[in-house]
Amino acid sequence: MTEAAMKQQAEAWWGAHSTVGTASVQAPSATFTVNNFFFDRDGNSATKVDTAKIMVGQSVLWQWIAGTHTVTNGTGSSDPGAGTLFDQPSDSGHQQFTFTFNNQGTFQFFCRFHELSGMKGVVVVSAATSVEPISGAGLGFLTDPAPNPTTASVGFRFSLRTPGRARAEVYDARGRRVAIVLDRVLAAGPFDASWNGHTRNGIAGAGVYYLRLRLPGFEDSRRIVVTR
Repeated sequence: MTEAAMKQQAEAWWGAHSTVGTASVQAPSATFTVNNFFFDRDGNSATKVDTAKIMVGQSVLWQWIAGTHTVTNGTGSSDPGAGTLFDQPSDSGHQQFTFTFNNQGTFQFFCRFHELSGMKGVVVVSAATSVEPISGAGLGFLTDPAPNPTTASVGFRFSLRTPGRARAEVYDARGRRVAIVLDRVLAAGPFDASWNGHTRNGIAGAGVYYLRLRLPGFEDSRRIVVTR
């Protein structure tokens, strides 16, 4: 189906149906990008159905990148509960939707227009009492970069189990390193850090970037979307 046909389908759908779900102004704790034809959380298109893990009271952001889609709770259109929690357009005219999850549980979501293509995702919401305190033996990211998307800087928290070198770098979508956020030896425990949105060539342009964190016994990355 062409993009023009998709827009016509979306106009027909939303002309006959109301949106569901109140958009949150809370800074998101996790972000999915919305593209053709998948919800991406981990930056790996080979992972078809991505999962975000948050706590009760935290929010998830769906950031539109391309195509004409919906963000609809449920396992699919045949789910009796589909669209009862949130049902929102995600397209060039509706580029962001943030939703706060106030109840514990596993919440699946899908795109109404591309459900047969497997365009789905999952949000797992845990009770705050089930999360270990920061003072425990945490390792790696304790929070995702936020705000995300951002127009300027992002902050994040991480933790080391043992003393050692912590290195945080930012890479662009082509895999080129554009900034070194942190490179020093730290004691064990939690730390706050931030990227100011600058690269060695100036201010980062709009696009997708990856924050790579390396610690003793740990290496992982998080996606950052910069908008201008």
